[in-house]
Amino acid sequence: MAFKKIGSPDPRYLAATDILIGDMSDINYEFLLFDRPIILLANNWLIKNFPDMGIKTDISGLENAIRRSISNPGEFSAERKYWLGKTIHKPGENSSGRVIDAILKYSQVKNPFVVILHGNSKVLKTHMEPLYLDLKKRKIDCRYIDKYTEDIKTGENNYIFISAHNRLLNDIPFGYRVHIDHGVKGMGTTDLKKLIIQFREMQYLPNIDLHVTEGLVSFEKTKRILGPNSGRAILVGYPKSDVLLELNNSRNRISVCKEFGFDSNKTLITYAPAGKYSYPFKQGASLSRKVIKRLIDIALNNGDINILIKLKSPPPSFFKKILNRLLKR
Repeated sequence: MAFKKIGSPDPRYLAATDILIGDMSDINYEFLLFDRPIILLANNWLIKNFPDMGIKTDISGLENAIRRSISNPGEFSAERKYWLGKTIHKPGENSSGRVIDAILKYSQVKNPFVVILHGNSKVLKTHMEPLYLDLKKRKIDCRYIDKYTEDIKTGENNYIFISAHNRLLNDIPFGYRVHIDHGVKGMGTTDLKKLIIQFREMQYLPNIDLHVTEGLVSFEKTKRILGPNSGRAILVGYPKSDVLLELNNSRNRISVCKEFGFDSNKTLITYAPAGKYSYPFKQGASLSRKVIKRLIDIALNNGDINILIKLKSPPPSFFKKILNRLLKR
């Protein structure tokens, strides 16, 4: 049976994928870079809120959706290209460099010392590392660290702090603070009404000077949730798209298949959920024991496909136990 599970945000797995099974996760928008089939494992919330960029189905129609996607990969291509244009600004045109250019321009800091905060998160690192590499290439003084610590000199006026999570920037008492979106915030990826309430409670993040967004949809959403600070949002691009496009090649695909013992001549299908079913801020999430069991059954019944379950981080112990039990059956 060609079936594996991982807990990793490494972009090389997505770049090797032929068909993506998603839900309301923003990974669907990243996958638009490749113009390949997307299957949206949908509940009522997702059907109502998520754009039609792929087949929407519940688990009873999942196997048919896979067959349909294999036989007609160009279906929904026009919709995929439309939503790519709405959500990732100028992909393939050095997004990382444009983001750094924009930060230097808006900060107006001379001789900057840039501190990139990754929070020791594998997910955030996939967004921050392209910026760090661009800074190193330019020979701009920079640090790539977990979080702000008091050993960083205060009182200096040339510090720029960049992070993909606002909590890592909120308590920094000086410098120019920049937030980068950690994911493509397209339509249906979050409950916007709840976000507006949350940002109001946080007083619209007064300590963050600049919010870099990756696409038109995200730009408009960010302005809404920032309320009186909406002028701090700018539209630039998505640094991670540089990495994803660079990995979009046969060498990477063969390497990923070899890692899991997959036949690279078979279709690689990746299931990448936003989280477990009914997660409060992810009402269109789909991860459940029932879904995993159905995917295993499909893998057993179809010898021409590989199925990869890709979570953002290693699964919790209870989930491992359930999955191992199902695999043994």
